[in-house]
Formats: sequence, structure tokens, C-alpha cells
Amino acid sequence: MTRSPPQARTKPRPYGRDGDDALVIVVSAATGVTITAMPRSRRARLGRATDCDIVIEDDSVSRHHAAIDARKPVLAVEDIGSTNGTLVAGRCLMRGQRAEVAVGEPFAVGATTVYVLHASATANRAPVPVSRRAAAAAASSEAIVHDPAMQRLYALLDVIAPSPLSVLILGETGVGKEVFAEAIHRRSPRRDRPLLKLNCAALPESILEAELFGYEKGAFTGATAAKPGLFEAATGGTVVLDEVGDLPPATQAKLLRVLETGEVLRLGSVRPTTVDVRIVSATNADLGARVAAGTFRSDLFFRLDGISIVLPPLRDRRADVAPLARMFAARVAERLGREPPRFDRGAIEVLERHAWPGNVRELRNQVERAVVLSDGREVIEAAHLAALDAAPPPSPTRATLKDDLSRLEHDRIVRALDEAAGNQTRAAKLLGISRHALIDRIERHGIARPRKRGR
Repeated sequence: MTRSPPQARTKPRPYGRDGDDALVIVVSAATGVTITAMPRSRRARLGRATDCDIVIEDDSVSRHHAAIDARKPVLAVEDIGSTNGTLVAGRCLMRGQRAEVAVGEPFAVGATTVYVLHASATANRAPVPVSRRAAAAAASSEAIVHDPAMQRLYALLDVIAPSPLSVLILGETGVGKEVFAEAIHRRSPRRDRPLLKLNCAALPESILEAELFGYEKGAFTGATAAKPGLFEAATGGTVVLDEVGDLPPATQAKLLRVLETGEVLRLGSVRPTTVDVRIVSATNADLGARVAAGTFRSDLFFRLDGISIVLPPLRDRRADVAPLARMFAARVAERLGREPPRFDRGAIEVLERHAWPGNVRELRNQVERAVVLSDGREVIEAAHLAALDAAPPPSPTRATLKDDLSRLEHDRIVRALDEAAGNQTRAAKLLGISRHALIDRIERHGIARPRKRGR
């Protein structure tokens, strides 16, 4: 999946009067998040060497990597001789080069993310090791983060959650986007206010708008009483919009109004209501491609994409498979009134070699099934995972570029036909090709010729 395109970057503004505002440096590495006060000299060197002001224990970081200069009203980052580069707003700095950054703007030192924040934004917040935070989160959710890539993402929660920015969580179906959204809310200043969720793909457009924006009595047949929508009910808290890429165009426009004005207009009302919500969106769709195709508003995309997080699929985080399986097994065993079973080596091997196309959701279903089939035994064996064990391991043979392009073309055509409700002329326009060319490709790929919906 393609990562969302970056937003336009404005010139950083002065962070405080005459540079006297107290600052802290937040380093988000695989080992966790650390928060350190800006040195009195107002210049901090970052690197692996022990003589640096901020020591970062990461092999991707050079001994003397970069420096943050806060001696002037506008912050600046300078590369001081790194091997893997210092990345600021998509620009890789060469040795001796400087770039201005805004307070709260992330930049990369090797594989580590660094922010400079106002000290007031992190008051009374002690850095917590990733492993301890993960263990606490796992007690009430499905947040298992043994994989280094996932550890980095969960470490970023200490910076993402307190901010007011909208968050866009991307990833395949079942990777844990909802769990990550819940973690954002739990660590935010809104934690004591409502957290409400809605799957944008699960409801027809008319019902979806009523659920989001509410309605007045008599707004439509069956509206026998007024009802507040999701945004009103969650005011002061967080709204999670799952599958946001499936929002109909009219609903996209109304959502944009909420984001830009903070006002909600109920169906059948002429008087808007002011709301205060943070929106966290999630989707498995390529929103950048949908913007390019004209099926998703670019202005809404950039409002939702305050911060983007891409969660990797389970097949790319094998270190999480066994811990997740043990957690799911313990949960279902508790529901059944049994002691948590353990997995023998054969069962673990079956779990770790499976490709998990359904990601964490598939793993949970398979483990729950295995616990039931084990019939109260203390050990889950490979035989209890027969459905997975019977599946052939992933083929080592790589697809050719021609195969990949053919599969991509097939999928894009099917998706365009679906978005165009079977209208081949409109689908061709979405794809940027002629209708004749589309029909030729439909026949070449053996795609069933669609009928227009509603006939």
C-alpha cells in the first residue's frame, strides 16, 4: 500500500518570545521514548557517542549525527557528519547543512524520530519503556508489540496522543487499526471523555449520515424523536471512523464542514451545533489513489491526514505471532472456565510459518478454534491447528514483474467498476483510459461484464 502523500509544509514560525520558551527534546526509538530538557547552551548534539547531549542507542545513528540549535527564535537542525543521513521534511541533509523546523515537527536521525516540544506539553509525563507500556496496554486490549517496527509505532503514541491533530491509520484489514486508535484515545487528554466508533462501510448513505450528524424529529419517515449524532455524543472525546475511504461523496463534504468549522448540522435542522471532537480515521484503502481518481476529496484527505501511521501486516511482524496467540488462548480459556493452555513447539512452528492473509483477526479466530478443539488439554499441538498445517507454505518462487503488473491492472479495473456501480464509461474515466480500452482489458482479464446497478 502506498503511503499517504505529505502535506504542504509551511515555513516554521518562532517558537517563543526572544527564544526564552522552555523546550524538551523527545526521542522515539525502538527502545522507547525519552524526554530530555534542552541544554542551557540551547544547542544539543545527538548521536551514539557518550559525549553527546542526547545519546541515542541505535545502530542506524552515527556517533555524532546531528545537532538541534535553539539559540535563535526559529529552531534549526544540522547534520554534523552522519552516515545514514538526517531527514527533515523529506530532505536529506548533507554534512554541515541546516534546515529550519517547527516545534512539534518530526525529523529523522537514522531510523529514530526526534521532536522538539514545549516543556509545558510534556509536564508531569515520565518516559515509559516500551515493554512496560505494551504490557499495560495488553492487559485491556490486543496491543502486543514485540516486533521492533511495532515498538517504534507504539513509542510514537507518547507524542501523537497528546497532540490535537487528526490521525489517519493505514493498513490491511485485521492488522489492529482499531486497537491503535483506542490507544491514542487512552493516552490523550480526552481519555475521560467518550470514545465512539463507526464503520463507514457498514451502513447505507442515508443511515450513515443520520448516525454521524443526527436528525430532528420529523426529518424523515420514522424520525419520531430528535437524535444527536456521533459527533454530538462524543463531544470532548474521540470519534474513530473505520473504513473512512468508503464514505460517499455527499457525506465527505459534510464531514469536511465538521472538521473546518467544528459545527454539525442535524438532518432536518437549520441551526448548527458546535462540537469538540478529535477524529481518528482508519482505512485499508489507498486514499492517495482515490484522491487521484476523484472518488475521495483531496481537501478532506489532507484534513484527516494530520499524522499518518502505517501498521504492518502480521506476516511482516513474526515476533508478535506467538505472544498474540498465547493472549488469545488465555482469553478464550477464561471464557470457557479453563486454565490457559500452552503451545508446544510444533504448534508454534505452524503459527509462525503461516502467511496470515487475514492478519490478527485471522490469528484470533484460529487460536480460539484450536482451544475449543483441544477440549481442555493443557497443551495445544500442531494437530489442533490442522487447517493451518495443511496449508502449503508460501512458495519461494517470486512472481515476475509482468505478473505483478497484470494483477495490479486486474485489481484496479475491478475496483473502478465497483466504484462506478458497473458503469463502464465512468469506470474508464476513473482509470484514465477510453471505454473501448477498458472493454478490451475486461475481456483480456476474464472479468465478468458488469450490469449497471439499480436495473
